[in-house]
Amino acid sequence: MAKSPIDVLFYELYGYYPNKAGQAYELLVAAAFNAITKENISYDQHHKGIYSETDYQIDAVIPSENGKKMVEVKDYSLKNRKVGRDDLQKMQGALTDLQFEKGVFVSATDYTKPEKKYSHSTEKNPSHKEIDLYHIRPSTEVDEKGRINKFVVNLTAVIPKFEQGQFQCAWTKKAEKQLEEDSVIGAEIICQIDRFYNVNGEIDCLISEFSYDNQPILANIDDEFALGCWLLPNKYIKIKDKLYGIHGMAYKIPYSRNTTTFTIENDGTPRVLIKSEDGKINKLITDTDLRKIIFKNGIAE
Repeated sequence: MAKSPIDVLFYELYGYYPNKAGQAYELLVAAAFNAITKENISYDQHHKGIYSETDYQIDAVIPSENGKKMVEVKDYSLKNRKVGRDDLQKMQGALTDLQFEKGVFVSATDYTKPEKKYSHSTEKNPSHKEIDLYHIRPSTEVDEKGRINKFVVNLTAVIPKFEQGQFQCAWTKKAEKQLEEDSVIGAEIICQIDRFYNVNGEIDCLISEFSYDNQPILANIDDEFALGCWLLPNKYIKIKDKLYGIHGMAYKIPYSRNTTTFTIENDGTPRVLIKSEDGKINKLITDTDLRKIIFKNGIAE
């Protein structure tokens, strides 16, 4: 028996042909929806009609916020035939007898104009349940055109070197007078300024904490130094156990740079295109992503 392009693709991905005719496409569709929704997708399910009690075979079921979506799939790729309106009307008949929120029709080829028109009508017809049209098929090189497959990122970390910085205090007038009276002006003083105090001599904040929230700003990313001033009202510096008030502090702080380059790209080779007829979904799925999905007890997970 001749194999369709879908059968061949499924074998290339998973290494076997399903025993049931047409199931390769059911499984592939379930895997594709799993890949984009990250939800477990049921396949080859049976549901009893609400009114007719007919046993319906459902190709796949997609969970949604408002209930569940019934999925019907058609692989006409062997004869390269489009899906017609009669296929969609048959699905609509099943939907009216089943407890599904809406329908999702998936084709491995394309749709005729009457079917597309009928699908649009289900959005407006109050007696019908809405049916969305999807294309899921083997991807081609043409599908890859215009897509971004790789990002090359150059990340430069610019880090201030506070320990090599130069700082100059803007003293209050009272502090200037006090510094003069204490003979501090012009004298050589060894003083490590790592914190600011309040008027009561209590620690107001550490410079490491303050500078974390008030980073010195480079005027140009290529500059070697950041030049600027921190406004520091009602703060004091302690010199020889005495407090001196400041308005702020001018700084000149050098920076170090560390550049890292990394690449972000798809893992694997694109093999399947999933595209909604309304254009809201248009995605390529790689062989790596598809092979991660396991088919077990009627669930693609």
